[in-house]
Amino acid sequence: METVLLTARVTWDQGCYLAKVDQLPLEGSGDTVEAAKDELIEVVKSWIQEHDGTVGLSQTLADAGFPGVEDDTEVQLEFVE
Repeated sequence: METVLLTARVTWDQGCYLAKVDQLPLEGSGDTVEAAKDELIEVVKSWIQEHDGTVGLSQTLADAGFPGVEDDTEVQLEFVE
């Protein structure tokens, strides 16, 4: 099974923490780093579920630099400093 590793970073932005995926326009925010991470995880899960089994997921990930995504590809989210 192939794995796609999405990288995310948390920054301080205008009074709150903002967690963003580097390769995709997905983000979450919160009053703490953990709250921003948790929200981003939920956003990514919802995004994957919404696009699961559609050409949209494969195409969006291909456009983000992950070509060849199949139905059984595992998507992982990694937070880096």
